[in-house]
Amino acid sequence: MDIKKILFAFDGSNESLEALNYAKFFAERFNSEIIGIHVIAMSTRLIHKHFAEHPESKLNKWLKEIRVNYKAKLAKIKDELTTQGVNFEGRVLKGEPNKKIAQIAHREKADLIVVGKRGLGLIDRMLIGSTTLRVLRESKIPVLAVKKKDRESTVNISNILVPLDIYEESDSALDYAIDLAERIKANVSVVYVFSLYAYDYETPYSFLQDLIRLCSNGLAKRVNEIKLKRDSEVIHGINPAVSIVDYASNKNIDLIVTNTHGRKGIKKFILGSVTEKVVQDSPCSVLVLKP
Repeated sequence: MDIKKILFAFDGSNESLEALNYAKFFAERFNSEIIGIHVIAMSTRLIHKHFAEHPESKLNKWLKEIRVNYKAKLAKIKDELTTQGVNFEGRVLKGEPNKKIAQIAHREKADLIVVGKRGLGLIDRMLIGSTTLRVLRESKIPVLAVKKKDRESTVNISNILVPLDIYEESDSALDYAIDLAERIKANVSVVYVFSLYAYDYETPYSFLQDLIRLCSNGLAKRVNEIKLKRDSEVIHGINPAVSIVDYASNKNIDLIVTNTHGRKGIKKFILGSVTEKVVQDSPCSVLVLKP
């Protein structure tokens, strides 16, 4: 893996400031440049219609004020990062945030998008980062959804967790996590979630034990194929996302690296929803890739 260019989404919230710390963390270790953007949230249709008919409207004046305000904030970030040896460029745009973020990332050939899990707006707070989830769905490059810490501290990624589907022949998230761990000197743990949802209460416990044992053997085989020592464990529960989140909480995981989905069809839909739930509820930051 190589991260030469990072796109950082900034909206002035505490989460976006924490995201900046992570962008800086990666930039320092990969010698990356950071493009910081703030997107003034407006639909393209509204912008075109309103500005065409009312170029000197109150909306126009309001947008100018917002642009000046965020340009100043991004300029301050640039000054701070420049003194620390990090190359930073700030831009203020207008449009639909998730679409603009994905477009700029593609246009600039960014290697990583870094965004806060919650935004500044009321709706984002209520939906736990609706813009972030939309970016995850649209982006073709890895997205790091950053969780704001309860207390101020430096970014530390010592323990990485990878939820693995043992039925997939390859897993880009695991490859990515291993490469990242080697660069930042972190440990990698691998889990497979055995879902109890498919079995009713009458299923014999001994039968479930046998299935879990088979899954453990399959997981161990996959991990051994990597030829590097990794901690691996089969965990089980009714809800896969809840199981992953609980494991991350109990094991003091600093970063979860996962794919957006696995197999095609209904499995793709289910695994995609699991990923989104993990992003929403995780106690730590989550790095999401498309396989």
